[in-house]
Amino acid sequence: MPDRGAFQIGSERYRAEHGKAEYVILARLTAGQGRAARPVFLFCGQRAITNQAATRYLARNHERLARKHGSGSFVLLLKVVNSQAYGPDVVELVADVTRAAQAPAPATTAPRTSHRAS
Repeated sequence: MPDRGAFQIGSERYRAEHGKAEYVILARLTAGQGRAARPVFLFCGQRAITNQAATRYLARNHERLARKHGSGSFVLLLKVVNSQAYGPDVVELVADVTRAAQAPAPATTAPRTSHRAS
């Protein structure tokens, strides 16, 4: 199953290549306004090492992310490069997917079933 664990963002699909290229979502979600806002960070990766990589990315880039996004929510797609050799240390920002993450999910069409009254 090549798509197992793949991320679908818009029309793009991000598949894991074990040990070579794996993806993780790093999201900051906030509830409340201003000083009352309480952020929650979410790491959702294709493997455990990608979650660790996202944590390290956040620790290294928290000031830049705070300047760019303020106290609001954001959703980033990160790529962990060659984890087989470098572990969780080499991470690239693929895209800021905040807008796509906050958009309503596309409507799915359920198969029609016909019911006949006898």
